[in-house]
Amino acid sequence: MRPFRYFVSCGLLIVLLASTVSLSLASADSPLPVMASAVEENLHAKSAVLIDMGTKQVLLSKNPDERLPIASVTKLMTMLLALEAIEAGRISLDEMVIASPHACSYGGSQIYLEPGEQFTVKEMLMAISIKSANDAAVALAEHVAGSESAFVAAMNQRAQELNMQNTHFINSCGLDSVGVTGKPNDQGYSTARDVALMSVAVLKYQEMLKPWLTTRITYLQRAKGPVELFNTNHRFLRGYSGADGLKTGLTDAARYCLSATAERNGFRLIAVVLGVASDELRYQDITQMLNYGFANYIGKVMVEAGEEITAVRVNRGREQNVALAAQEQLAVLLKKGQSLDDVEQQVELPSKIFAPVQAGDQLGILKLVRGNEVLAQVDLVATVDIPKLGLFGTFVRLLQEWLG
Repeated sequence: MRPFRYFVSCGLLIVLLASTVSLSLASADSPLPVMASAVEENLHAKSAVLIDMGTKQVLLSKNPDERLPIASVTKLMTMLLALEAIEAGRISLDEMVIASPHACSYGGSQIYLEPGEQFTVKEMLMAISIKSANDAAVALAEHVAGSESAFVAAMNQRAQELNMQNTHFINSCGLDSVGVTGKPNDQGYSTARDVALMSVAVLKYQEMLKPWLTTRITYLQRAKGPVELFNTNHRFLRGYSGADGLKTGLTDAARYCLSATAERNGFRLIAVVLGVASDELRYQDITQMLNYGFANYIGKVMVEAGEEITAVRVNRGREQNVALAAQEQLAVLLKKGQSLDDVEQQVELPSKIFAPVQAGDQLGILKLVRGNEVLAQVDLVATVDIPKLGLFGTFVRLLQEWLG
């Protein structure tokens, strides 16, 4: 537990950590450096964005909110919903997925599933993340939600929850003009900014995904012979230091797309390009963007998700105190070579907290501040349940306090 100094202001108990952190952040609203503008002007993509994974801060962009088709980058959302279903216990990696005639009807990149053929959830995820198999994506979508149309509805709902304000999915694989939404002439679209947000969500599962995302070639075993899975992102993985994902896309309408991620010394960047004319220019754009980010910035994690920050008194609870922990990781972005100014960590709490309290209840906020500027913040949540004292328990507690 870290040391704190306490004082009250405007009905809130504000806790200043005695130790301060010398940091300097690049404000999201500040003008971009000249170098960023130079990179943006040289990009061939119709739309592009570079963000820091830790803070989600945009480091450079070009038409980041232009709605465009994203081809197989769509499969990031398909993977995300499947991974979240695994985490929630609704499905498991070892479950068998049975290919339907509908799933087998999709063309484009595929593993040539036949109706009734079975692979595990894990194998389907491998086929999606490595080979970008459309039939595997649809089969997995049907397994998770019962039908592809129900799964696509869930995709669009999850997009809204992730604040992907300019995204609309019409299928689970990203093919042009193949919709299951029931709307005539429905078209799918997203933006570079929204794809970056989706990528952040998927990278929560990086530990599970990395062996697949970084595999150049592997095989799935089947009765009629092995299925080759050759990584569609092999060029980036082979050619860029720290590269370990994420998802390519290519259709006639979308042209060449890519959500790319690389990590160096614990600092992870995500670069997205949409609507590039060729494979060569796609990787040229990605390389320029990531090079700019790694050359000019460094990320620093200040607080890990789940890290206990302080404890607070709970009135009328069976336990008198509850520990509060950071709900998510709290990170900051530093400019390389920038002078370091004092940044204080502040915890804001209500003046009183009453039982019952449930684990996960938001009971405070941890902020990183410099002067009057809030640089970053994260919710503080209860780590355990604190039931409410009954009448007799309350009497005993009051008696104990009265007796000292």
